[in-house]
Amino acid sequence: MTIEPLLLSATRRHDTHRVNIGAVAIGGDIVPIIAGPCAVEAGYVEHAVAARRAGASALRGCVFKPRTRPGSFQGLGSAGLPLLDEARLVTGLPVIAEPLGGEDINLLRGHADALLIGARSMHNTPLLRAAGQSGMTVILKRGMSATYDEWLAAADYITNEGNRQVILCERGIRTFETATRNTLDVSAIAVLRDMTDLPIAVDPSHAAGAARWVPSLAVAALAAGVDALLIECHPNPAESMCDAAQAITPVVLSRIVQTAQALCAMTRPAVADSVSGCRAVIDTIDDTVFRMLEYRAAVVEAVQQHKLAACLPERDVDREHEIVERLSRNAPRLGDDRVDRLVHAIIDECLDAVRVWPQAVA
Repeated sequence: MTIEPLLLSATRRHDTHRVNIGAVAIGGDIVPIIAGPCAVEAGYVEHAVAARRAGASALRGCVFKPRTRPGSFQGLGSAGLPLLDEARLVTGLPVIAEPLGGEDINLLRGHADALLIGARSMHNTPLLRAAGQSGMTVILKRGMSATYDEWLAAADYITNEGNRQVILCERGIRTFETATRNTLDVSAIAVLRDMTDLPIAVDPSHAAGAARWVPSLAVAALAAGVDALLIECHPNPAESMCDAAQAITPVVLSRIVQTAQALCAMTRPAVADSVSGCRAVIDTIDDTVFRMLEYRAAVVEAVQQHKLAACLPERDVDREHEIVERLSRNAPRLGDDRVDRLVHAIIDECLDAVRVWPQAVA
C-alpha cells in the first residue's frame, strides 16, 4: 500500500457536518486556524492584526477568563467588547469568545461570531443548554478528564436545543505526565470520526503549555486529520496577561499556517464550486509546489557537493529515467511524455539554480 491512499483515508471525511464561524467553514477541505492571545487585553486590536497577517482565519477574543487562582487576570469583561468590535472591523475576521454563564451569552451576542465553552465548563449543563438555545456556533472543549462518551453527551445538551452548529475541541487531558500542561490525545480525532459527524478542532497551546512544543503538536493534529486549529498567538508573548508561556509569535503562526496549507493540498484534494474557489485551491497548491521545489534545489546542491567530492558526473541518466518512470505511475492524468518533459525541466532548473545561487548570495 502506498502512503497516499493511507493519508487520504485518514484525513478526509466526506460526511463531516459543516459548521460556520462567520464566513469561515469548519469541516471542509481547508483547515482554518483560529488564533490570537489567550485573553483580550490592551493592544488586542494590534494583536488581532498580527494574527491576520500571519494567516489566521478567525480570532480568539475571550473577554472573560476562568482562572485557577483568583488573583490571576480574569479578563476585561464587558469593557473588552469594543475591542472585539474594532478587531472584527479592522481585520475582517470572525471572533470567538467564552461565556462563563448563561448571562454572558446575551452580552457577547453581536460582538462575537461563536461561543467557546472551555474545559472547566464542559459539565455546566445550564450553560450548554443556553449555548444551544442561542443559535450561535459553539466550540466545545473537552474536559480535562472527560471520556469521549462524556464529551459527546455534553455536545448533546447543545444539539438537543436544535443547534447543530457545534465543533468539538480536543485540548489535552490530565494524565500522570507533568512535563506538558496536558497530554494531547491525538487519537481522539480518529476515534471521534467513527462516533460523530461533528467537526473536530485541536488546541495544541493548552496541551503543550510551552510555546516551543506547539508547532509539533499542531502538525500531529494536521496529520491526523483535524478540521481546525485553535492556537494562542501574541506579538510579544512575554507580555501576555494570560498563559504567556504557551503563546507563539506571529512568525511561528505563519509557519504553521503554511504547513497546514501544504498538508491540505497534498492530502485533501478538492474541486471548488466556482472559478474563484478553484483559483484559491490552485494558489494553495502552487505555493506548496514551489516551496517543495525550493527544498529540492537545496537537496540538489548537497548532492552535487557529494558528487564533486567523489569525482562523479553531474548528471545520472539511469537515475533520471527511474524518476520519470516512478512519477509517471503517480500522475497518469499528465501522461508519460508530459511527465518526462516536466521532470527534466525540473532537474535542469534545479541544477541551474545551484550554479547561480552562490553568485546571487554573494
